[in-house]
Amino acid sequence: MTVTRPLALASLALTLAACTGDVGGHPGDSGAPPQGGAAGTSLGPGAGGTGGGAGAGGAAGLPGSSGGAGSGGAAGADPSGLAGSVQTTGGAGAGGGAGTIGAAGTSGGAGTTAGAGRGGTTGSAGGGGGAGGSAGAGGGAGTTGAAGANGDPAGWVPALIGVGYGGIRIVSRDGGKTWGDRAYETTNGGDDDVLLRAVAYGKGIWVATGWKLWTSNDGVHWTDHGKLKDGPVKACAIIEGLAYKDDSFYGVCDGNVFRSSDGLTWTKISTIANTGSHVSLDYRGGKFVAHGDTMTSFQSDDALTWTVMSGVQEATYCESTWKSQTDCKDSSWFDGSYLRADWQGKIARSSDGKTFTTVYNDDQKNTLYQSRAIAAGMVAPK
Repeated sequence: MTVTRPLALASLALTLAACTGDVGGHPGDSGAPPQGGAAGTSLGPGAGGTGGGAGAGGAAGLPGSSGGAGSGGAAGADPSGLAGSVQTTGGAGAGGGAGTIGAAGTSGGAGTTAGAGRGGTTGSAGGGGGAGGSAGAGGGAGTTGAAGANGDPAGWVPALIGVGYGGIRIVSRDGGKTWGDRAYETTNGGDDDVLLRAVAYGKGIWVATGWKLWTSNDGVHWTDHGKLKDGPVKACAIIEGLAYKDDSFYGVCDGNVFRSSDGLTWTKISTIANTGSHVSLDYRGGKFVAHGDTMTSFQSDDALTWTVMSGVQEATYCESTWKSQTDCKDSSWFDGSYLRADWQGKIARSSDGKTFTTVYNDDQKNTLYQSRAIAAGMVAPK
């Protein structure tokens, strides 16, 4: 939300009987020199617009008239670009004392910038003028920051989401070190209808599937769309593999590939031969990869034409390439860390693929479907 409070330029001219106080400059809020402070700029993801600098106060009047106003504090820029902070305004300058040459008002404290995608607030107003001086003008308002890349909502943070038994959906915002924001349907390893087997993220939408379809617009709160065959994908009973590329979601159902622009309406686009059941699907390293119970891995650039990947079984992405699942420690791999789903609701993590430490132990015993049932994306901040 952009907050805009433009401050009107005030001017005051007094004509004295014996002498006239010299009136100072009158900075405006348009940003065009020399009328005023520059307007805030529009920043990309990670920093909001900064407020314009405050206009300068009028010069002090001659003896016998009131002093000019001090200038308003300029809004400070946050060098760190941390998302989620709120820009504050500088304090107003204090007016000079009446009857003598007034001292300049003090400047306000520096403000901080707004978070990613959020508008900066206006600069502070200049202090009120004395009898002989004019008031300084306020700075211009910061403009709204740009939305994140790929349609990510402004202010969202990188995250991982895992899905599995009991309909569990669970979030990590620190690369798998800690997990929270758990959602679920049942406890103690609920199977079949409630078991979620795949998850994917794109343009602000999370999609999770198994026999049912769930979606989320923030990674935390979810909507149940019921069984696939009852509406969303009538030609398919279960989707066990999901991927996202170029504004579309892709799901695979026993070798049949479906595509959707919104995660709700799906159309069949191709078939992968000889996969067997329990087919996984992923898009990483610039290609789609799928495999099922036959362990034969298939690859595609467009999800339409598929060829066999030679030399790997149950292809899994780790260490920035595709390898056999066993060579990837039977784990998912994200940003240098391995994540493994262990039975009875445990998630283990390793930085070297050798030593794993349990980082999550579900008190309801709902386990992730497989290690591959984890996806990277963006979620609302904690």
